[in-house]
Amino acid sequence: MASLVLTDDLLSDIFLRLPEPADLVRTSAACVPFRRLVTDRAFLRRFRALHPAPLLGFLDVHNGFHPALPPHASAPAARAVSLAADFSLSFLPSSSSSTGRGWVVRDVRDGCVLLDRAPDGGGDSPSFFTEIAVCDPLHRRCVLLPAIPDDLAAAVDHPLRVEFDRWGEPFLAPLGHGDDEASFAVIWMAQCKAKLVAFAFSSTTGQWRAVASLPSRDLMSGVGVSSRSPAFSGRQYACGSFYWVMDWRDKLLVLDTRRMEFSIADLPPVCHRRQIAIVEAGGGRIGMFALRDHVADGAVSLHYTVRQDDAYGSSHWQMEKTIPLDPGFRHYIRGAMERYILLLRFPEHLSSAGVHVSSSAEIEDLECFSMDVRTLQLEWVCQLKHHILRAYIYTNFPPSLSPQRV
Repeated sequence: MASLVLTDDLLSDIFLRLPEPADLVRTSAACVPFRRLVTDRAFLRRFRALHPAPLLGFLDVHNGFHPALPPHASAPAARAVSLAADFSLSFLPSSSSSTGRGWVVRDVRDGCVLLDRAPDGGGDSPSFFTEIAVCDPLHRRCVLLPAIPDDLAAAVDHPLRVEFDRWGEPFLAPLGHGDDEASFAVIWMAQCKAKLVAFAFSSTTGQWRAVASLPSRDLMSGVGVSSRSPAFSGRQYACGSFYWVMDWRDKLLVLDTRRMEFSIADLPPVCHRRQIAIVEAGGGRIGMFALRDHVADGAVSLHYTVRQDDAYGSSHWQMEKTIPLDPGFRHYIRGAMERYILLLRFPEHLSSAGVHVSSSAEIEDLECFSMDVRTLQLEWVCQLKHHILRAYIYTNFPPSLSPQRV
């Protein structure tokens, strides 16, 4: 019998089936021929297309990057990335005047970080628009976006103030199949008193364009939303769409990025609007985790529901699992990214002792945990000294496997 010949094509097919990026890193260290195969750019593009990037940590607005620490499964890759990258973002342009404000993290996706800042002084009235930058901390590269053109900006009429004392919300859009890995897209959205307005920027064309605008009366007919405050908040993403929770109503605002259309969807019954995480449940379905307190016995649990679509175009939420959490702790959902959620917890006795988790004082017992929707298992990420209101989950590949994103 002729001996089996392991050709490069056959080895590549085998390596593509390795379950985790860390396995590929170890393979590349085995011998020179293996390293040549797994560092080939075409092979790496195929591998990244088949394997979602692991959670390596998270960024918060004020305290930079928090890598996943041992015993988290991603700890080795997180350490390698934190050593190689510049998460202080020292390569960002500095303010040109003493009146200029600093950069604020607004979104993180696919290894990119989007930030904005109020423009440097000047003018009698504040601008509705901020300077926007997209950067790749691992490769220390940054792109400043051009200003939204006047003809598009004219559509923004009486916008409502959102978080960080801003009048609009910029965020990173997912790349489409076949897009260059070094390209990126940004959406800027404003909630005006009479309508929703959205513009999109493509790094390929270098231009902004109008993508969606809808009168509030058409979108929110019969919902009864006040125009005094933003109607939607807490942006999340899954399966090609962005989701916002509607204030005071059990509804979601949906922006479908494939059709660039707004719509309204229902939340699952008895769902706390401020403690939910939207994820990708597999098969093109979205799932939702919701924190539920059980007043009678003091227990707390995560309720996991999945939206099921039927053959007639309607959908409903179906309960999949209830996950009990450790008693004696306060839990908060602080981030979600495709198939991951991030939880913050601290001992209940701190609350009973009068310690406010939202205070700026140091709290030694704050812990962060991640959960992967595939396993529904909690993994300890790190310990914090300060409370965070929002965490931007950072997913990426180890430095040797990660492409330049900007």
